[in-house]
Amino acid sequence: MNEASESAQPPLRNGNTGGDEPAVRFDATVQPGPTIRDLEGVADLDLDRIPDPEGEVRVLVTPDECRRLLESGYEVRLHAVVPVRPLPAELVARDDAVMAWLEEHVQGIERAGGA
Repeated sequence: MNEASESAQPPLRNGNTGGDEPAVRFDATVQPGPTIRDLEGVADLDLDRIPDPEGEVRVLVTPDECRRLLESGYEVRLHAVVPVRPLPAELVARDDAVMAWLEEHVQGIERAGGA
């Protein structure tokens, strides 16, 4: 690492210097690197984790987050480009539908305070 990369850096979430959200993220796995053997530190980086069938540390990351992981000593393997776009309206649940679902699933569960 060079001296500039060892200086204090902003948190990963604020690493995008353009101020706008990135147009793309990457489906990636994080591996131990030459200087970091423990992957537990990845959990402290506030990255978007996704399930991985092989149990690897799989994340959705911006280009800046990839750079920061590499500068921190991890190896990052990119698997796919994931465009950033609004969630389709049909996938967004309405509040009343969510409350009805929740009430159905907690029915019969005793609540603290007898409520």
